[in-house]
This record gives sequence, structure tokens and C-alpha cells, in this order.
Amino acid sequence: MNRRKIALLKGAFICLLVVAAAEAALATPDARSQASAILADLAKKPDAQRVASESIAKAKNALRRADQLRAAGDQKRGAMQEETALEWATAAELVDKTAQAEKKLAALQTRTTELETKVFRAQALVEQSVARRARAEEAVRNLDAKGGKP
Repeated sequence: MNRRKIALLKGAFICLLVVAAAEAALATPDARSQASAILADLAKKPDAQRVASESIAKAKNALRRADQLRAAGDQKRGAMQEETALEWATAAELVDKTAQAEKKLAALQTRTTELETKVFRAQALVEQSVARRARAEEAVRNLDAKGGKP
């Protein structure tokens, strides 16, 4: 191969890498849009607003500070504040999911307790029935031993 072909192949490879990197960068939503989407989703849930109010407030505050920093021309710290907002929004989302899971767990525990009570009562009834049967069989044996006369 001559030098021209090698240079052409290297150039094509670099172009492919640049295009792939640009597509990856465009495909990944930025931290601000992700945080805003999470906060909008949480705003639709009254339970989430109640349970994760502190994290939601901190995420909104971080977004507000990011706007102020970007308006002041500090793009780097503005982006860092957006990342912080994303972390707080994610934390709020996890708190909401945890609260939902705990609510389901409480309902399952209540149901389990009810079922255990029913099983315990059923076992007691079975034991009573077995004892009655044993007493009845004993009474029949006693009658048979006496000659069948009551």
C-alpha cells in the first residue's frame, strides 16, 4: 500500500469515529432535561411530593442556581449544578419508589397475618375434630367391650 491509501484510510476511520461520537452525544439527553423530566413525573404523584419533598426542593434549587450561573457566563459550574439537580431528582425518584414498595410490603404483611390467623384457626378445628373422633371411637370400643349394651 502506498502512503496515500494509508492516509485516506486513517482519515475515513477518524471521520467514522467523529460521527459515532457525535451520534452518541446527541442520543444522550443532558442532565438538565433528565432532571426536569424526573421532576415533572414526580409532580404528577401527590405521594411522591409528600415523601420526597426535600429532595425535590433541592433538585429545583440546583436547577435554579444552574440557570443563574449560566446567565452569569459560568457554563462549567452551571453544568455541574445541572448534574447535582439530576442526582437530587434521581434520589427523589428512588425515595418515591421505596415508599411505594414499603406500602406494598405493609399490605402484603397484613394479608399474610390474616392468612396465618385463618390457618391457625383451621388447624385448631382439625385438631378438635380429630379429638372428637378419637373420643367417639373410644366410646364405641367401650360399648363393644361391654357387650353392645348402652
